[in-house]
Amino acid sequence: MKRSIIWIILLVLLALTVWKLASNKSVQEERVYRHDRNAAVHVTVDTVRQQAFTEGVRYTGTISSLLEGRVMTEVPGRVVHVAVAEGQWVEKGQVMVKLDGDMLRLQMEAAQVQVEGLEKDQQRYGILTEADAVQGVQLEKTDLALRGARIQLNTLKEQVQRTTITAPFSGYVTQLGVEVGTVLNPSMPVAMLTNDRALELVVSVPGPELNAFRKGQTVQVVLESGEGQVAATVESVGSRGDMAHNFPVRITLKSDADHGVKPGMAATVRSIPTDAKAWPTIPSTAIIGSSLDPEVYVVENGTAKRKRIVTAGRDEGMVAVSEGLTPGETVITSGFISLADGVPVKFR
Repeated sequence: MKRSIIWIILLVLLALTVWKLASNKSVQEERVYRHDRNAAVHVTVDTVRQQAFTEGVRYTGTISSLLEGRVMTEVPGRVVHVAVAEGQWVEKGQVMVKLDGDMLRLQMEAAQVQVEGLEKDQQRYGILTEADAVQGVQLEKTDLALRGARIQLNTLKEQVQRTTITAPFSGYVTQLGVEVGTVLNPSMPVAMLTNDRALELVVSVPGPELNAFRKGQTVQVVLESGEGQVAATVESVGSRGDMAHNFPVRITLKSDADHGVKPGMAATVRSIPTDAKAWPTIPSTAIIGSSLDPEVYVVENGTAKRKRIVTAGRDEGMVAVSEGLTPGETVITSGFISLADGVPVKFR
């Protein structure tokens, strides 16, 4: 009897537990937000306009040095003297770092002794060979050994010379990676040299705008730091584009102390248009995806439609479009979070 009562109580408790869990699940499901796929997404839009960049298009890039590189060690050794410091100007051939070359010098002395001994053997065997006292093969072997010893001696002399590391070109020491006591192996970097007296700015220009630049053309480079404009010259116009159909245009400029032009600075250059061709133009905020594959959302019949486009240039937050859009179309400029192809949209 008692067992029956216990089982009944357990069953009742189990039933109450199941009921409570089911009740809690229904409450949680009611609290969970479910996006209504048929509900319109609120977005901001703009109209595609036909516009010509009559003052040219601005292109942005980073100024870099035409002559910059790492100074590497060519022989192993321990640093015994550092003759330069970061920020210091060095001339080509100036000593920068010296390595401990004692072991190499001892090897060079041993090679010198070997060469001197073989030279004496060569003289002796030469006399004996003329007198038919020894076979000529002995003289030939000595000649070959002497040639090998001389090559070894010259190699060691070259290695000893390379324990003194000099500047390969004139420039500023922008990085110094060693100090006295540092142990170096071949091809390890010692310092970074940068010559800021010859600079370049490389910008990517879309194909349709490429004819606005030509080799030898004088352009004005505007520094993003607001220090003014610097006259520059178009050095080359790329003959091969990248996957985004942009071509590199290299512009050279000289270091200007008045404007403080330095490698690493951001700068812009404005193209000089040969004509005032008008393009369908949209705000840059309308573009989604990467620069290699730009896309936009347009509004068609109250729904969003994703389109691929080809850009022709950018300026002042506006983008010229050469393919994919026509003037009068409506593009979405914000509200992309819940947006997808075919989703209904609302806008003012």
